[in-house]
Amino acid sequence: MNGLKIVVLFVAVFVAGQITGWGVSDHLALALLVLLVAAWVWTRLSLRGVSVARKTGAARAQVGQSLHETLAVRNAGRLGKFWVELRDRSSLPGHDPGRVVSVPGRSAVEWETRTVCVRRGRYHLGPIEVRSGDPLGIFTSSFAYQDSPEVIIYPAVIELREAGIPEGALSGGSALERRTPHVTPNVAGVRDYSTGDAFNRISWSATARLGRMMVKEFDQDPTADVWIVLDLHQASHRPATRGVNWAPSAQGQWPAEAWLDSTEEYAVTVAASLAHRFLQEGRNVGLVASGAHPETIPADRSDRQLMKLLESLAVVRADGASPLAELLVSEGRRFGRHDFLTVITPSLGERWVAALAEIAQRGVRVSAVLIEPETFGSSPSSLLTVSALAAAGIPAHLVKYGEPIARAFSGPSITIMRGARG
Repeated sequence: MNGLKIVVLFVAVFVAGQITGWGVSDHLALALLVLLVAAWVWTRLSLRGVSVARKTGAARAQVGQSLHETLAVRNAGRLGKFWVELRDRSSLPGHDPGRVVSVPGRSAVEWETRTVCVRRGRYHLGPIEVRSGDPLGIFTSSFAYQDSPEVIIYPAVIELREAGIPEGALSGGSALERRTPHVTPNVAGVRDYSTGDAFNRISWSATARLGRMMVKEFDQDPTADVWIVLDLHQASHRPATRGVNWAPSAQGQWPAEAWLDSTEEYAVTVAASLAHRFLQEGRNVGLVASGAHPETIPADRSDRQLMKLLESLAVVRADGASPLAELLVSEGRRFGRHDFLTVITPSLGERWVAALAEIAQRGVRVSAVLIEPETFGSSPSSLLTVSALAAAGIPAHLVKYGEPIARAFSGPSITIMRGARG
């Protein structure tokens, strides 16, 4: 645009000089022409020998953590570059490592950036637009550095070691006739030792009796299957309409709740935190999420299970069309007598409470986590839903906007409290 203005000015001065015969106009027009040519040549050479490199510290992070990245602009030419601008087109919220630098000849300028991850999801870093030009900014030249690594931001995981989920709901039942590589209280038999078998699986009595190394085989522990049902019905969720003044800790760390601004984000964070806790206890954990593209992850407790769950929770959205009650009816047969089912929802309807109670009548142990929508803004009271849960005998925990999530699990559930008062 600046170049066009100079061209227009040159034409105007030249025409004025020809009409008026004023000699100064010819000199001024010539000076403008020389300026245009010099600026154009400078711009053509401004990015010659320039290259960009980026190095990302990790391709995975969690909400509240920092993503570190190093950018470098290298100049392979002998002449310095007066100014080089980097504009990053990353989709990661708040990530803007671009800047304007001056690069001497045959050298490089390098800098580090730190971005706090405030939103879960899958993002791309880049591409980067590299711009330069003449010192007056008359002309500019650019090229795109297309390297665009992908990063996944997992939901935050909040420590729930003192969560008040009834332990009695996770015990009892008979052994399931499914072999598992994990040690459980249910010994199914013995077999010959194979290379790689853990020493704590060796059956010394069978080894002494048979004269060769024998190891135990185990049936899957019936208390291990935990199912998390995440309600992502679009009509049930809502954003927060007010801010909360969170404060960092003495170490300068902000609580995970500082980045959560909707019932959707609270629900996903609760799901991730519960999954982490149950996996730490050695439970099989599965997930059912009711978004526009329903997500089901079979119950497992392998080393990779937490990553599978977090990767799924990183990208799910509250865009589902099916209410929670319909989801529980359609998926209810998936849960067996030895399973524990916990539902996470902001829904104030009572149909899902009845559907959950019906599942409980088949011997499935159930609980609910209600994300109270009225604490996020204008919404009906959750009192009727809470009363329905208590009347059905379903243990429930209430998560409120603006309060630490761990606080909702640090005490007894509403059903237990109701029984204590009675």
